[in-house]
Amino acid sequence: GHCPDPLLVTDEFSSLEPVNVNDTIMFKGNEHCILKGSSWSQCRENHTWVTHFPVCKSRDCGPPETPTHGYFEGRDFKSGSTITYYCEARYRLVGTQHQQCIDGEWTSTPPICELIQEAPKPAELELEKAFLAFQESKELCKAIEKFTQRLKKSDLTMEKVKYFLERKKAKLKAKMLP
Repeated sequence: GHCPDPLLVTDEFSSLEPVNVNDTIMFKGNEHCILKGSSWSQCRENHTWVTHFPVCKSRDCGPPETPTHGYFEGRDFKSGSTITYYCEARYRLVGTQHQQCIDGEWTSTPPICELIQEAPKPAELELEKAFLAFQESKELCKAIEKFTQRLKKSDLTMEKVKYFLERKKAKLKAKMLP
């Protein structure tokens, strides 16, 4: 008696003769694939194989993930090839910029592109203080008076206040988006 011909996931197997009971066979990948799993099996007396057959996994990588607000350069995803990640303007790369395809796997997880937080400008800080002064007053007339005094002291115009509020509104809307 013998076992059924072993078939790999690629449906490739080269054997010149049937495998008899108690015979051991060895698996070997070709230059385009790596074997994942056991490299051998044995034919049992009940005509089944001792272990599961390995899977032939390609040495080449698939296309890598593209980070949100980023992109990569490189079109070759074969084993040994390298890609480079970049981020859009106002974003910085966090993680590994270069990745290489080695035996079907990228060398690291894709990086992320993180928004660069802008430091508030001195005028914006003064405007924030003016808004706080406005909120602290219980009387509307005093609140308006304190607010306008702070604006004049900081050399801020109503046009600058409007611009600042529009930017703040846009940032809040951006944070609310998924």
